[in-house]
Amino acid sequence: MKHLIILIILTPILVFSQITEDLSGNESTNTKKLYTKGSFVFGPGFEKIKVGEKQYEDSDRDNQDINVMPGGGAGIEAVIGYDLSKSLAFEFSIGVQNSGSFIDKDNKAQFKKSQIRASVLYKIPMGKKYVPYIGAGLSTILSGKYVEDSQAGEGEVKYTKPSGFHILGGAEWKNPQSPLFWFGELRLLILGEFKVDESDIAYSALEHFGMNKMSANGLQFSFGIGYYLK
Repeated sequence: MKHLIILIILTPILVFSQITEDLSGNESTNTKKLYTKGSFVFGPGFEKIKVGEKQYEDSDRDNQDINVMPGGGAGIEAVIGYDLSKSLAFEFSIGVQNSGSFIDKDNKAQFKKSQIRASVLYKIPMGKKYVPYIGAGLSTILSGKYVEDSQAGEGEVKYTKPSGFHILGGAEWKNPQSPLFWFGELRLLILGEFKVDESDIAYSALEHFGMNKMSANGLQFSFGIGYYLK
C-alpha cells in the first residue's frame, strides 16, 4: 500500500513537469532522451553475519570466520533511462549482487540476490559536461539465496523477496559531442528483512547463526558508462 501511495504522488509530478516543458518550447540542445547504462556495483550491508569458520589443524593458527552481508556485496547492473525534461529523468534497472567468503574450494559461503529498481532523478543544471543529480524510488528483491559449501557441510536457503525504497545521489560526466558519458552514484536502500522461505539446512542452525531473519538494508556504490540511444 505504501508503494502505491508513493507512485500516486510521483506520477502527477512527472506528468505536470513534462507538460510544462512541452508548453514552454524549451528543448534541450541534446535531443536524444533515451539512454542505457552499465555499471559495477559494490557496498556494505548494514548487517554482517558469521555463518561458520574454517578450522585449521595447525593449532598455532586461529580459526577464520566465514561471513555474509545480505544487504551488500559486489555485482553488476543494467539501466534503461529516459529524460522527461531538462531536469527530470526516469530510470529502470536490474542487477545482481553477491556477498560472502571464499577461503578455499572447501570453505565458501555466498549470499546471492537479484533486484530491480525504479527511480526518478532530478538533474541539477551546472553546465553541459558535469551534471550532478539526486533521486529516489522503489526497489524490490527478485531472488535471495544463501549457498554454503564448507567443512560443516553443504546447503542452500531461499529467502523471501523484500521491497522498499531508496534514495540516491550522483553525477554524470558528459562530452556534448558524444553520446557516451560516465557516471558515479551512491544509494541508500531500505528494504526490511530477508526471511527464510525454503531451506535444506536445519532451521535451528539458521536461528543459531542469526540467519532466519537478516537485514536487506545497505549502501551501494555504482560507477560505469552510459550511452544515449536516440
